[in-house]
Amino acid sequence: MTIRVRTIRDEERETLGQWERADGVVAYRHARVLLLSAQGWRCARIAEALGLHVQTVRDLIKAFNADGLDAVTPRPRSGGRPPTLPPETGEAAEDLTRQDPPLEEGRGTWTLHGLARVLTQRLEGLRAISHESIRRVLGARDVLYRQAKAWLTSPDPRYALHKAQRDRLLALARAVPDGAAVWLDQSWFSRWPYRYRAWASRPPRVPQRWNEAVDTTALYAALEDDSQEAFLGWAEGQPNTGNTIAFLEALLAHYQALGKRFIVLLWDRAPWHTSQGTRRWVREYNLRAKQEGLTRMVLCYLPVRSPWLMPLEAIFGWIKHQVLGPRLFGTLKGLQEAVETAFRDRVVAAQPRRARYWAASAAA
Repeated sequence: MTIRVRTIRDEERETLGQWERADGVVAYRHARVLLLSAQGWRCARIAEALGLHVQTVRDLIKAFNADGLDAVTPRPRSGGRPPTLPPETGEAAEDLTRQDPPLEEGRGTWTLHGLARVLTQRLEGLRAISHESIRRVLGARDVLYRQAKAWLTSPDPRYALHKAQRDRLLALARAVPDGAAVWLDQSWFSRWPYRYRAWASRPPRVPQRWNEAVDTTALYAALEDDSQEAFLGWAEGQPNTGNTIAFLEALLAHYQALGKRFIVLLWDRAPWHTSQGTRRWVREYNLRAKQEGLTRMVLCYLPVRSPWLMPLEAIFGWIKHQVLGPRLFGTLKGLQEAVETAFRDRVVAAQPRRARYWAASAAA
């Protein structure tokens, strides 16, 4: 016999909605199990969607039907091994991270091994501590200790050549009135709250919920280098070759209406940019554009792993800090509208700084 949840009262549904929007993973799963069962989902389908065992789903529904919310309310865990580190270890470690390491360390920044070595010398009750213990102690105080990214310097052996090519094509597009330099990049978004990687020291503490199917969408953005006008387009799911070609068709039609003879397209080496399908379409389009007098396209691939050469990288990162994080959007349309508004606000706010930079460059 199929097990289904009993009728959920209004006050219980309000509490389950709070659990669903909370940061706790256990409360979130309990709420989703009960609400999906109320929608008519079978236990096996719920277990598959949430990554749970089917017997766990049945037990939750039975407990709720028998004793209500009290039976499924998450309980704090108790027990476990008592802490072996002195209570002042966390404060001392955080204080050290805000100071320069001693000269004998021979470097300008701390390492986890160096922090562990100095802490054992300064704290009387601490005999030994591992570098992973230091990482956990700092993480408990919201201090994220990560190594510098290896691609802060591009590993591309032809970096100088590719960068010189970018600068030459930028100068060419700026020198003629019927040409334009366009930066193109894309990023994907989800309407569910999630933790994302960023340069911030304290990313939002929201569990990542990918066990259940979520609505994702990809934003294709083209930013003209001279006028700073943005041309945006949305695609379902994540970027791929088909979505890239569709966006390029719309972008070239836009510049054809503006009367541009050619555009220089600057983008990175993402798989959907360098795929055979995209390259074949570009060749066929340029051949047809030459015969029919359409806007032609000159591709410029940036060096490998060089996000500082792509201005859209910083814009996308800023948008995700402003729009995403713990927010839950009711519809995908609401997410897209919020992202577009943040994108245009960010571009407008950056225009005065860009004008001052170019004025200083011209004077120099």
